[in-house]
Amino acid sequence: MTQPRLHDLAPGYYWYSVDNDPYCVMHVLDQGNARLMGTDAEVSARDLAGLLDRGCKMFRIDPPMPDAE
Repeated sequence: MTQPRLHDLAPGYYWYSVDNDPYCVMHVLDQGNARLMGTDAEVSARDLAGLLDRGCKMFRIDPPMPDAE
């Protein structure tokens, strides 16, 4: 059973910053949880919702386009 989404972020890649820290990249997964890029750390959907409630800044990064053939 999948847990309900606790935030409205669409799956994909985001720049994020908390408490004015430097921006890092986060990958939001289909289930609502996320992985911090460059680490094996995972954030639950509940914890991600808490970060957003604290004022975490998130900006969607468009995925790279495939090479034209």
